[in-house]
Amino acid sequence: MTESPSLAPPEADPEELALSWDSCVSKALVHRNAVAEVLLTDARALPDGRYLLAAQWPRSYAASAASGSGSGSGSCSGERHDPMLAAETIRQVGLYICRRFLGAPSTSRPIIRSVGFRLDNNAEPVVGYGATDVLCRAEVHDVRHVDGVPWPVALNVRIRFSAAGREFGSAFGRVRVLSEAEYETFRGPNAAADPIPDNVHARPSPSEVSVPSPGDVMLVRTPSGTLLVAPADLRHPRFFDHPSDHVPGMVLLEAARQAACLAGASPGRLNGCHMRALRFTEWNAPVHVECGPAEGSWAFQVTQDGDTTVAGTLSFATEG
Repeated sequence: MTESPSLAPPEADPEELALSWDSCVSKALVHRNAVAEVLLTDARALPDGRYLLAAQWPRSYAASAASGSGSGSGSCSGERHDPMLAAETIRQVGLYICRRFLGAPSTSRPIIRSVGFRLDNNAEPVVGYGATDVLCRAEVHDVRHVDGVPWPVALNVRIRFSAAGREFGSAFGRVRVLSEAEYETFRGPNAAADPIPDNVHARPSPSEVSVPSPGDVMLVRTPSGTLLVAPADLRHPRFFDHPSDHVPGMVLLEAARQAACLAGASPGRLNGCHMRALRFTEWNAPVHVECGPAEGSWAFQVTQDGDTTVAGTLSFATEG
């Protein structure tokens, strides 16, 4: 049997021809330390606040069709990517557009204020023998400027995902861009706190929260049954690619997903979320997370010292 030439598939969108998936963008522009954790490979600015971006979703971030989420390995038939990659992609897209196209300096501190995504589980690409090339069509809107600052101080980004010419989801985010001095002033003494692993309380098993290994568990249970955010592995390559002076938003989102599993959402595949960060979640006080059923979704809330730091919703699709 003669193999076909290595060309773009016939169903590929012609716009993909303007982009390259050969190498990743600068890791500094998406706030990553490891090249392996950079999802974006290329980008082009279009008129009217629109952008085309290329991303690769790694095979190593696969989730089997029988599990709700979690990184794994292999490429079994029907295996799809971890839905959390959609959230990480919009995070990287927001930071990259600010610094690459809108003039935010390398010393700026873009902060994700909200993030969300929606995936069509029937259209998502199946994991093959390598990474999946994902085309991101992005639009920037609700841009805010202030006098004396040449770059936007806040903006919304929304993107549509497609692979091999087939659209399979969308995502959105709100980015606030702080100067280095603003960030240091805003963080204050809390920035000096170090994360401390919780080895006292009981930790759910990986199967209870639909993750492949104990190091992926983000929660512990107190004797009263309260759930606390306490990552088992503070050097997890995905969630702790670099030191953070606060609990990362992606950790909180994954903790909320795991809390939903414990509340009864599992088995089910995450296919949507909307998370709003009201303030920073610190390392120096217990972080509580609650999740319960809402209308057609699951509502979650993260609290610390009696104040809500993060809130949002999750949606799950039953596997067919």
